[in-house]
Amino acid sequence: MSTLRKSLFYSQIKKSLWFLCFLLLIISVCFIREDWKNQKVALQKQILSSLRSVEYFASEAVAGSNRSQAENVQQGLMNHLAYYETRLEDAQGRVLASTYRPLADVSTRWFSDLFFRGLPKQFSLNLMVNGHHVGKLITNVDTAELIKAFVIRNLRGALLIFGSAVLLGGMIFFLVYVQLSRPLFRLTNQLSVLDEAEVDPEQVEFKEAARDDELGILARTITALWHKRSKVEAELAKSEAYFKAVLHQSSESMLLTDLNGKILDTNDQTSRLLGYDTETLLTLNIQEIDPEQTPSLLKQWSVASMQDAKTYEADYMRKDGSYFPVEVCGNIITLDKDDFFLASFRDITQRRKDEEQVKFLAYYDALTCLPNRRFLNQNLAKVIAEARENNHIGGLIFLDLDRFKSINDSMGHHVGDALLEEVAQRIVSSLSEPEIAVRIGGDEFVLLLPVLGRSLEEAQYKVSQLAESLLFKLSQMFRLDETDVFISASIGISLFPLENENDIQILRQADTAMYDAKVKGRNQYCFYRQEMQQEVTEKLALEKALHGAINKNEFSLVYQPQVNIDGQLVGFETLLRWFNDELGQVSPSRFIPVAEEAGLIEEIGFWVLDNACRQLKVWQEKGLPDLFESIAINISPYQFAKGDFVDTIKRVIEKHQINPSLLDLEITEGMLVEEMSSVTDKMLQLKELNIRFSIDDFGTGYSSLRYIQHFPLTQLKIDQSFVRDLSGDNSNSSIINTIVSMASHMNLSVLAEGVESLEEKLILEKIGCARYQGYYLSVPLEEEVASQYLHQDVRFPLSS
Repeated sequence: MSTLRKSLFYSQIKKSLWFLCFLLLIISVCFIREDWKNQKVALQKQILSSLRSVEYFASEAVAGSNRSQAENVQQGLMNHLAYYETRLEDAQGRVLASTYRPLADVSTRWFSDLFFRGLPKQFSLNLMVNGHHVGKLITNVDTAELIKAFVIRNLRGALLIFGSAVLLGGMIFFLVYVQLSRPLFRLTNQLSVLDEAEVDPEQVEFKEAARDDELGILARTITALWHKRSKVEAELAKSEAYFKAVLHQSSESMLLTDLNGKILDTNDQTSRLLGYDTETLLTLNIQEIDPEQTPSLLKQWSVASMQDAKTYEADYMRKDGSYFPVEVCGNIITLDKDDFFLASFRDITQRRKDEEQVKFLAYYDALTCLPNRRFLNQNLAKVIAEARENNHIGGLIFLDLDRFKSINDSMGHHVGDALLEEVAQRIVSSLSEPEIAVRIGGDEFVLLLPVLGRSLEEAQYKVSQLAESLLFKLSQMFRLDETDVFISASIGISLFPLENENDIQILRQADTAMYDAKVKGRNQYCFYRQEMQQEVTEKLALEKALHGAINKNEFSLVYQPQVNIDGQLVGFETLLRWFNDELGQVSPSRFIPVAEEAGLIEEIGFWVLDNACRQLKVWQEKGLPDLFESIAINISPYQFAKGDFVDTIKRVIEKHQINPSLLDLEITEGMLVEEMSSVTDKMLQLKELNIRFSIDDFGTGYSSLRYIQHFPLTQLKIDQSFVRDLSGDNSNSSIINTIVSMASHMNLSVLAEGVESLEEKLILEKIGCARYQGYYLSVPLEEEVASQYLHQDVRFPLSS
């Protein structure tokens, strides 16, 4: 019974019965109330009707003061059980007759008095005779007796309604119990048995599952959910087993703790990384490994980021007390309805070192460990601004090593790197705080000097002292790879903030001054001057104009005669001329270096070679004098260094069908000492075609028999610097004499350049030089004039 009372069915029946009774009560009250309103009106009409039925007789009795007749009227009224008292009065209020009897014993009187009020208990009727008031008939009514039938009728109706409702409700509830509640009881009892069973049955069946109604659907759904629950539990067990396997077999270090930080499980990788054995580790709290991982933090995390993995970095402590950086991937996971903290972590010590190295390399040079260009770019503007704000002068030194490429190429890059490291050390040793040395690339260094002084003179003096110290230190011997290496440097200096220059301009000014130092002979320093910028601007204008010079046919060739001792023409040197509409006639000494720096010299050199050979073909077809030996063409070192130089010469010869022995390629001494084996190989290949080779400007370079004898040379051309002022300088005469003697022993011809006077020619003849070229003999000739002289028997110099 107690089980039934706790059931949903019992609760619903009780509530439903109370609700039904309350509803029926309300309906009955409303119905009886409305019926009472109508009944009350009908009763009043009934009383008044009975009074009027005796009105005539009562009026006659009062008018005639006939007591006997008055008593008869009252007796007639008292026959009606509703009246318990009557009285007849005349017009003066005297009682003619009155009748009274006690109230009858009515069982419903209390009910009537309590619920059915509003019906008058006394009625009076005025008596009239011929329009005159003669008296009054007064009656008192027993309302309980009057409405007894009404009350009984309504009580019976209400009881009938209540009884019918209860009977109908009972039948309905019985059907509900039989059809729904009882099957539900059986279903819930069977589920309770399943819940209390220690071992879940493999199959669950409910009798109600065979039904086609909602209860059958419920039973089948519960059956399906039960089997799905079993499957989920099996999968959960499998998942937990898999989790255990992953935890213990993972190459990552892993920890499982509760939300208080107590370590519950771990793997061997964690033990090895932290230095604990597994048993000891399971007695620890994660806070003993990561002091910042407090229980309160874990609980906050559990609330805020359930199921969301979080990756962060921390410092874990090993058993020996040492800390090491780790990357942790932590997550709050749920196992068997409880929350746990799972952390997988890895040692990122090496990654931290790599990141620091990347950061270092972003602002420092890997080889010398000096700050790099990016560091300079980020700090130079700030240093200039501080100098301007504090009213002092700072400086920038741009230092470039001289002939570093030669050392790098000849001795190897490892020696070049070692040299750069030594150079960096010597530079740094010359500086003091807060001066900074920066390697901006290759063999270029920049020295940032924030404070040099308050005055320009003081700043120039200090930076000059530093520059001289640097030149001296760098000129000292470097011992590298068991080899003594000597090197020098070119230094450019710019000071700031003298005007409104920015950091880019200051660096460019120092760079410009450094190139000026190189042009002046290297191994020195130069301060930036305003006119240097003009030179740079002009150089850029030349470079811009050079790019279109060939396409615009701005180049032309002239030919300067080369003669023998008798003034007879033995050859021409091909010389390049350039006329630009904006720049005018530009000297080769100005545009050839620019073309070399801009990488245009190869294209220009090929144009010269191609057009000179084209002209040689014209002369060759017209016939050449017997004494004419060759046409000389200057070859740029950049042009000669190209891998396809030999093939280029062969293609031009083939294109124009010229005699190769009529070509004289003029090269410089410097070209011979760089990559000697490659140079020798190219010269020998061309020598097989009978092409001639002359060394141009001989005497200004190495001038050593040690390397000259290795090359298939034809002629030495004495530089005009030795010929100039030959009559007044005995040393020049001695040098030329030595060159002529050396060439004679090597079966080489000698030609003197820059012969400007008869006196110089006679001295050269006396020394033994038998070939000449210069303005005394002839200026460079245009193509038509050169062709005319070539085919005429003329002697140089021409007579005026």
